Amino acid sequence: MPLQKMIGAAFFAALIGILSQLSLPIGAVPHTLQVFAVVLAGVVMGPRYGALSVVVWILLGFFGIPVFAMAQAGPSIVLGPLGGFMIGFVVQAFVCGFCRLSAGTLFRRVGIALLSLCIVYLIGAVWFTATYTYLLQKPMTLSQAFLVCALPFIPFDAVKVVLAVGIGSRIAGALKKAGADFF
Repeated sequence: MPLQKMIGAAFFAALIGILSQLSLPIGAVPHTLQVFAVVLAGVVMGPRYGALSVVVWILLGFFGIPVFAMAQAGPSIVLGPLGGFMIGFVVQAFVCGFCRLSAGTLFRRVGIALLSLCIVYLIGAVWFTATYTYLLQKPMTLSQAFLVCALPFIPFDAVKVVLAVGIGSRIAGALKKAGADFF
């Protein structure tokens, strides 16, 4: 792996960790800028290295660095009810990496990124349901999990996705012009 790509992945892992701290605790899941940072990582770094930056962020948190929302860390966070959203973020960064590869319009790139957000919600809600039902022995349906963990966040996350695609596309274009492209 070239040094430039390792530095980029490390930078975006750190950025995700920093933006995870900016949160508004509303409901079961706080509103953070994680979605913005994950989409930005994918758009700027591309599928492989965008996803890698999210994996690095998860590993940092898993091993005790407080990079998750509200300065949380540890295996209990990654393997707990909200861990599915972290797995979803890896997929989201990978999918958003294709925004860079898409020769289409900004509208098309935003569509790809919004699709990735749906994937995050699906993986997160399924994981949330499974951990509540099987690990915590509390009955939870998929629709209940969606109502708690996804529905309240759709408008805010959609805005973050649109902003991240727009900003990320400009950053990626500037990096390409400067000869510092991550592809």
